[in-house]
Amino acid sequence: MEDEWTLVIEGDAAPGIIAPFAAWRKKPAGAGVWVEGDAEAEEIGPLVAAAPVVAVRFPAIVDGRGLSLGALLRTRYGFVGELRAFGDIIPDITEYMHRCGFNAFVLPDLEQAEVAIACIGRMSDHYQASVRQPKPPFQEPTTRRP
Repeated sequence: MEDEWTLVIEGDAAPGIIAPFAAWRKKPAGAGVWVEGDAEAEEIGPLVAAAPVVAVRFPAIVDGRGLSLGALLRTRYGFVGELRAFGDIIPDITEYMHRCGFNAFVLPDLEQAEVAIACIGRMSDHYQASVRQPKPPFQEPTTRRP
């Protein structure tokens, strides 16, 4: 799938551009925004909730704060646009990212993208609630079959 967005590390916001938060705040109309994974949801959530794309940068594979940020943007601030993960991402954790509300990932090559897709689809139900499955299956009413 062709990516219609261009992420810029430095530069101004414009339609079709995912710009750094500071630049995006100056001219948000039609632009996407990227934020650091350690950004405070309370500070940025109300501002970015209407953006078409929010990209969260994961600086290191061991830093999971971006997962919490993504989940909060979806649940607390009602963000419904594309939530993109970029930075130090490995396909094995995309399932967790997906459960936290991420629906786009920047990966280095097609092989890793295929592994990520397989990881996301490997389980159909989870015991714990998530952004994607707010009510786990054990809390759903059961239907009895004759």
